[in-house]
Amino acid sequence: MNAKRLSIIILLSLLFLGGLGGGYFYFSKSTHKQVPEDQVPTLPQTEDLFTLKIYYPVGNQLEIEERRLQRRTTQIAVAEAVVEEFLKGPAGIKTPEMPKDVRLLGIYFDENKILYVDLSDEFRRNFQGDALTEFLLLKGLYESLSSNLGNIEDVKVLIEGAEKETLGGHFYLSFPLKEMVSYETEKVEGDTKEP
Repeated sequence: MNAKRLSIIILLSLLFLGGLGGGYFYFSKSTHKQVPEDQVPTLPQTEDLFTLKIYYPVGNQLEIEERRLQRRTTQIAVAEAVVEEFLKGPAGIKTPEMPKDVRLLGIYFDENKILYVDLSDEFRRNFQGDALTEFLLLKGLYESLSSNLGNIEDVKVLIEGAEKETLGGHFYLSFPLKEMVSYETEKVEGDTKEP
């Protein structure tokens, strides 16, 4: 009877191992189904991306950083992307020059090709810095927009949909930025001219 019992145990063991092997084969085939090629998600092609140049105030100067983003089709969408990337600050660096928690509320063009950038009040309230920091912050915003949008005449900053007198007490926000932030360059060029 021992031999009969041993044969039953061997037979049951073989059936059990066969069931395990069959189950593995069945489930491994059923969970790894071939997805049709047209349904496989793909990364965006390089022609679907574009590069933005963003100018950030870091210390006593502006630093340029390039960002690659999904292509935008309208000029307003590109301007929104530029401002949103600018407000994030430089990659991997926490800078005290960039006000925290600022939101873009809107971007508008007028008939004179002046771009209005409407920012939340955190841009003004969370600004901490001296005159140079304020100048570089405004110049960085202007340079970022003008270098990525070819046909704008000027940039005007609004806070909560309204004109504010100043950001940090040093420069007037009631005027467009171009003349204010390019004054330094014009002054140097004017000094080199002969009378």
